[in-house]
Amino acid sequence: MYRRLLPLITESDKELPYYLVDAGVHWEQEHIVRPDGYLYQWIQCVEGEGELITGGRTFRVKEGTAMLLLKGTPHEYYAVSPSWRVNWIVFDGHQVESFLKRTAGITAPGVYYISKPEVFTARIQSIMEIQQSEYALRSLEWSAQIYTLLIEVVQYASVHPHNSPSSLNLKLKPLFDYIGQNAHKPLTLEELAGVAGITPQHLCTVFKKTTNIRIVQYIHSVRIKNSKELLLRSPNMPVKEVALLSGFEDPNYFCTVFKKHEQLSPNQFRKLYY
Repeated sequence: MYRRLLPLITESDKELPYYLVDAGVHWEQEHIVRPDGYLYQWIQCVEGEGELITGGRTFRVKEGTAMLLLKGTPHEYYAVSPSWRVNWIVFDGHQVESFLKRTAGITAPGVYYISKPEVFTARIQSIMEIQQSEYALRSLEWSAQIYTLLIEVVQYASVHPHNSPSSLNLKLKPLFDYIGQNAHKPLTLEELAGVAGITPQHLCTVFKKTTNIRIVQYIHSVRIKNSKELLLRSPNMPVKEVALLSGFEDPNYFCTVFKKHEQLSPNQFRKLYY
């Protein structure tokens, strides 16, 4: 059975980083034409098929996919099957644009494949159920739920099938394990590509898409974590030895990378605890 939620929105709510404007579940989607666009929308197909027209392109929207529409972007969408049912939320907030651009890398509307549709179904159901909460807490709870949904978009949505970060993460798990076990040794890109079973160039592309950082940055992060453990576990160990045991052949380079990560030198970090 379909339901719709139109929450009360105050001026105070609009100061939140994310706030709910509208939501619905199992909705029989009508034909929508918005030449001037609207607010941010996440519309998940749960049954049937539809089409989205935006930015001069036409996208097919079917089960296992969802539309993400950006604020102020002209669009049109409509059913192409006898029945087209969707779950959806409309939202806004002063942090939405920044999150989508900087964290999710999303700058244009489109249709996304979802590796775990049930996650988004449950999230929108949770958003609907907040209506039963105490009035004073609803807006904050909705704000938190929208933020979580956007995190899930980053984790489970992708423009190509089976290409979400969560799916890629599973493929790269042997590589993460290998780096964790061998970060104290010299590691070459060719060696790591062999562990992943792909070419070095493809590894760089997939790794950046999965983690949003370069593979060298990730290795540095693992080595810095290990160095912090050594600095605290062995307070008398020279920094030069800590660097070598952590996988840095050059102690000066180690200190440079450590300070960039921690905003402290290795000795300054150690003095915080001793």
